[in-house]
Amino acid sequence: MQIKCADLPGIGRKYTIYPVEGSMFVIIIHHTGRREIYFMRDEDDDEPLLTFELNDEEARKVGAILLGVDYQPVSGDRLDTLLKNIRIEWIQVAPRSEVANRKIKDTRIRTITGATVIGIQRGDEIIGSPDVEEALLPGDVLMAIGKRAQTKALESMCTEQEH
Repeated sequence: MQIKCADLPGIGRKYTIYPVEGSMFVIIIHHTGRREIYFMRDEDDDEPLLTFELNDEEARKVGAILLGVDYQPVSGDRLDTLLKNIRIEWIQVAPRSEVANRKIKDTRIRTITGATVIGIQRGDEIIGSPDVEEALLPGDVLMAIGKRAQTKALESMCTEQEH
């Protein structure tokens, strides 16, 4: 990748970026903090394929995402190892299960099974990274992560119990 930089008197600074695949994009950072971004198929194009603007705050948030502040991709080898050992399962809470109508912390799911509830689908609502105070309701679909035996143990906790 090649990056060219040029000052734009009275405006700000222009960065022209040439990724490996041959396209190009231009980022103009104005003195006001506004960013203009133009994507072109190649440098001879007169019209960009896509243009958009970001204010300073938006640009900083996008920059943080690109830096990987809250998500770090896993390399191919590490991902293969991870996928062999870790599973994500979607498990429905049965009405007469031992977890139904109980707070996550009270079910002791993590302690008993080793699996972790990372999300809950409740009808059309998705609850990401649910708080331990969140109650598990009949019909909820739990997104759980763990080893196969751990998610199977959680599935057992979520099935109908004979009373």
